[in-house]
Parts: sequence; structure tokens; C-alpha cells
Amino acid sequence: MPPEIDPGASSEQREPAARCDDCGFAWFGATAADGLRTLGHCIRCGGRVVFSERARPPVEEAIDPKLGPHQVLGPPRVEF
Repeated sequence: MPPEIDPGASSEQREPAARCDDCGFAWFGATAADGLRTLGHCIRCGGRVVFSERARPPVEEAIDPKLGPHQVLGPPRVEF
């Protein structure tokens, strides 16, 4: 039996800041979107990443394009 949902809880899905067109993985943080914009591809499959309107380009500091994905985004989360 599924758990009861609290009627006061927010079950609204946020729009991701970035999503891979190929594998469908989504990133919700602005920092991740900035890093992906710099890298130019999905860190999971190498596919094309599209950005939402809310993921504005960084205005302060540019990320060195020679950095690896783990240096920009940190280690990937393990999903089960």
C-alpha cells in the first residue's frame, strides 16, 4: 500500500535548470547548469544539454574549459 500523501506538502515538480536531450537526466541547481554550459555536453552520456529560461548564464566568473566534469560539478550522485 502506498504511503499517505500529506495534503499540505508540496508535490509540485520544479522545472530543471538543465536536461540532457539524449539520456533525459535533469539538473536542478544553477551551479550545475553553469558547469554544464561550460562543458558543453552531458556528463553522463555526452549528449546535448538544453537549459531552461530560469538557468541564466553566469555573470561573474568563467569556468576554465580545461577542467573535468568532476572538478566543475563534483562527484555524481548514485541513484538506485
